[in-house]
Amino acid sequence: MYKFISFLSILLLYTSLVVAQGHQRNISPEMRAKFEAQKISYITQQLDLSPEDAQKFWPLYNEMQRKNQAIHDEFRELFTSLKRDSLNLPESELSRISDRIADLKVEEAKMERDYHYKFKKVITAKQILDLHLAEKQFQRMLLRKLRGHGQGNGNRGRR
Repeated sequence: MYKFISFLSILLLYTSLVVAQGHQRNISPEMRAKFEAQKISYITQQLDLSPEDAQKFWPLYNEMQRKNQAIHDEFRELFTSLKRDSLNLPESELSRISDRIADLKVEEAKMERDYHYKFKKVITAKQILDLHLAEKQFQRMLLRKLRGHGQGNGNRGRR
């Protein structure tokens, strides 16, 4: 029972963090929290995480997600400024933006490698590979749900 309560506490903490960040997107905070709770459940199930493993894994995963989100936010800002001002920016500014985009890609790759090794300390290599697969599968499921939202049953049964 204690294990279940611990896992549930982690889930609720994570969900509250997501709700706090939900205003950054076009999705309502409540919907975002619902998707994140579904993601936690899905990944936990796919990785077959024990409550003990989940207690070690989820704080690390959440930390990685926050860092990854910061990188993606900066990408978005750079591309927004390019889209808005590309014709008016001097070559030196375009060069700076181009260099920063390349640097962000390197940062993202380094972060992914660093967390790979951090994950290896708390879950197995198979679970790490299952994590990559589960993230992609969940993303596809979420996109199907979002596309099908408000369209009736038109997307049921598709893969």
